Amino acid sequence: MKQIAIIELLEWAYRHELPKAERPGGGLGASTSSSWGMVYDLGILGTVIDASINAHGVVPAYMDEGDPHPDALLVGSAVAGLGNARISISEDWTPFPDWPDEDGLVAACVERVRPRLAVMTGQEIQAMLIARAVLGRKPDWRGDEPGRAMVMRGGKPAWFVKVPGQDAFGNPIEREVDGFNPRSHRPRAGAYRKYRLTEDVAGLAIDRFRRSVWALSVRHVAREVAGQLSSHELTAEVPTTAPWTVVMGQPVGGDPSHSLSLFL
Repeated sequence: MKQIAIIELLEWAYRHELPKAERPGGGLGASTSSSWGMVYDLGILGTVIDASINAHGVVPAYMDEGDPHPDALLVGSAVAGLGNARISISEDWTPFPDWPDEDGLVAACVERVRPRLAVMTGQEIQAMLIARAVLGRKPDWRGDEPGRAMVMRGGKPAWFVKVPGQDAFGNPIEREVDGFNPRSHRPRAGAYRKYRLTEDVAGLAIDRFRRSVWALSVRHVAREVAGQLSSHELTAEVPTTAPWTVVMGQPVGGDPSHSLSLFL
């Protein structure tokens, strides 16, 4: 039996074997090509591919090359099982454990983007796995830590102050208002400066989330097909869920596997 890593097995199945299958009208079908699959075509390839896909979510071969290998069909079946998957994100999950964040600006950005991540569907996970297998690329996660810059107003550093107020239901709240007194040309009592990130990291947070989900889904497929393959034997090599937590071979921050889970 041939020794092979799960990523190479996925690439072999989706690039060479599963395109041999005819489109029977089931599986992902045209809906993926017209929805999430189209998003991946546009985002990864820079264009939308106008082509029918078969039940395994790939463009079928135009020439008769025989039937797909049984091992590839096992892989396709395991990937199809991801269609009902869902992601659970715990409150302590962060895609940036390698960045110091004493002021909490990065954490605040992650909290703003979290609702967009929690709604990722199994079909989206499935399509991402297939797209990456076809392209032969892992999801990118690299990015630079942003700096901090003082919030400005009218070309000058802004002042802010919190004042008591009420919400629409009459409950007491604090509101943040301009902390500069135009009459005295001085900051009001209790006024403070504010800082912002020099780069928005919302997009990078999404990239790292997808990288972790991709790794979890690849690991799931490996568990599903292990011991069932007829011509291949999986090696122990699987993708890490958070490669950004390892710098120069040393762990930095925590592994998100305990705070990001894949359920079927």
